[in-house]
Amino acid sequence: MGFSTSGAVAILFIGLLVAVGIVYPTLETAHDRRAGAIDERDERALELRNAAFDLETSYDAGSETVSVNVTNTGTTTLSVTETDLLLDGVLQTETATAVNDDGTRERLHSGEVLEITVENVAEEPNRAKVVTEHGLARVSTDLSGDGDGE
Repeated sequence: MGFSTSGAVAILFIGLLVAVGIVYPTLETAHDRRAGAIDERDERALELRNAAFDLETSYDAGSETVSVNVTNTGTTTLSVTETDLLLDGVLQTETATAVNDDGTRERLHSGEVLEITVENVAEEPNRAKVVTEHGLARVSTDLSGDGDGE
């Protein structure tokens, strides 16, 4: 085995070390991002599993007002600002909200009640749907005020 063979093996070995040195940090970063994404997915799934709420709806024809009471029955705290109300499939953007009669609160803890009020609703809606930030949704088709809101 002459010098040329030894030199070629040394060059190949150094090239292999350089290639591994370049590839390894990239693979490590990709693995860390993947592991982080899996952890976030699992955390969202746990929050969804622990989220639950009851829905009560009513419509007052005299004042043309829809009132929706959302009672947090789960252990996950819900965001008031990320809770949406749809009446007959239309997102309601002009709503008044209050958590336990406090209009400044933005978090709905377990056992608390969020009241959402929509004014100037000329006709009684057929359905009211509430969707939380976790994607949990409840629909009420009984806005007479005496139903449980399923």
